[in-house]
Amino acid sequence: MNEMKSVDKINIKFQLLKVKICGMKFNIQKISNLFPDFMGFIFYPNSPRFVGFDFVIPKLKKEILKIGVFVNESEENILKIKRKNQLDFIQLHGTESPFYCESLFKKGLKLIKVFRVNDFFHFKKVVNYIPFCAYFLFDSNTIYYGGSGKQFCWKKLHEYTFQVPFFLSGGIGMQDFDTIKNFSHPKIFGIDVNSRFEIFPGKKDDIKLNAFIKKIRNL
Repeated sequence: MNEMKSVDKINIKFQLLKVKICGMKFNIQKISNLFPDFMGFIFYPNSPRFVGFDFVIPKLKKEILKIGVFVNESEENILKIKRKNQLDFIQLHGTESPFYCESLFKKGLKLIKVFRVNDFFHFKKVVNYIPFCAYFLFDSNTIYYGGSGKQFCWKKLHEYTFQVPFFLSGGIGMQDFDTIKNFSHPKIFGIDVNSRFEIFPGKKDDIKLNAFIKKIRNL
């Protein structure tokens, strides 16, 4: 009986696993027809997926939450873009401090803070961000601010013992489905995909994404 309950909990976790598609720039409406849970738009000028500061996100399916991705951006610009695009979340992908996050949090913004993980990463680094973040996102530790196509060792995440739910990111592709299926953590909230599902930077492969989303939701 206990064993059956344990299996049920695992199944429930996978049924609730969210899909976030980041780095959207082209074919936005087509991808929105796949009903991902989140779509991310990058407002970082050095990214090949930079949409431009004057970009306005087209109307999406109402169930899809919009995320603006920023790297060491000014509060003024974030607030301006947030209002213009009615962003649901702000993703901070740079070296933003807990004090900076606190300031945005007090202005009513919902935050996702990104941490780049390698074998030497200490999760104590996230502690001071906990009061101000709705989610964390754990990505690969590369010279790039996301979209590197590189993975880190997911076993490292078993050292994460805090209560803030997290997105798993970093070079995730269709070939990783079985690994995702067998990965278990009480605080995993969603899967973040980007470069491995692209035709070119900013344009996503709708066929691959459709197959991936269906497989995740069938877990």
